Amino acid sequence: MTSPCINWAIAGLGKIANRFASDLTTDVPNARLYAVAARSEDRAIAFKNQYSAQVAYGSYQELAQDNNVDVVYVATIHPFHRDLVELFVRHGKHVLVEKTAFTNLNDWDEMTELAISHNVLLLEAMKAVTFPGYQALKKYIAQHSISLKSVEASFGNWHKYDANQPIFNGSLSGGATLDVGVYALWLYADLCQLMNVEIPDPTVHFENDNEASNVDENVHFSFDGPLQGDIGASITRNLPKVATLKGEGFTAILNEKWWSSSRIELIHNGKEIVIEKPWQGGGFQYEARLATKLLSNGFKQSKTLNGDTSRKVISIMEKALRDGGYAHLI
Repeated sequence: MTSPCINWAIAGLGKIANRFASDLTTDVPNARLYAVAARSEDRAIAFKNQYSAQVAYGSYQELAQDNNVDVVYVATIHPFHRDLVELFVRHGKHVLVEKTAFTNLNDWDEMTELAISHNVLLLEAMKAVTFPGYQALKKYIAQHSISLKSVEASFGNWHKYDANQPIFNGSLSGGATLDVGVYALWLYADLCQLMNVEIPDPTVHFENDNEASNVDENVHFSFDGPLQGDIGASITRNLPKVATLKGEGFTAILNEKWWSSSRIELIHNGKEIVIEKPWQGGGFQYEARLATKLLSNGFKQSKTLNGDTSRKVISIMEKALRDGGYAHLI
């Protein structure tokens, strides 16, 4: 029996929306890009034509009122997620919202409750955990009952300071934690879930390279618990792109960019093993495939893009920023 085609829509048509649309329209079975929306109708029409969507809207309200839309990918920057998610959920749309889903825990809790009350799916688009290499690694760890003891991962790239850029703009919730720290924190939290251990409160250290900056430029999270975590993020420094997991008789190295690694090197009880899962495109197809499959089968939650993990990561980030004096970002 053929699965029904899921009608996707995209709200917010910037760079990341282009990458998502490209993967959705070329590499996601049982899905089509049905509608797009932006605050500019001309921009929406141009995007529609580029990716052969069916409908273009110059307002998000019009998109929400389209009964043919099954699921909306919210691709605006994170300070604008709350209002859009609420709009689409209240109109009965499933939502895949780009990371960071929300800047504070209250928004996550309220939108989760709203999604439940409207019987729709709400997912944070943390694509890093949907890649086939990482999924194969988790399967190997589970099948061999490996006890992980530590995770070391970071996400950081140098950017010239420019107060007009969103990542350096406090009014747009810029900064390392919310922009890129979410990746490595999600990895750590996801592996804690795999190990079935509690996530401890981290020790957090902030450091800025530009005196004029009012956002967090560099942040380090240190977790001291059953699974130790050494987690870094930066918008002004180039940080290592390799992640390392260690356990009893076990080491895993996620090569290249760890968040999309196609080659993972393992040493397990002295034996060298390589997990190779090449991929093409932008990598957004894996989260889109997952969401499409969930909707096709009537699921309202996901083990991979786990809501409890999103909630915990948002909680960690919000507390760190408040305690560090960056409450204006959230």
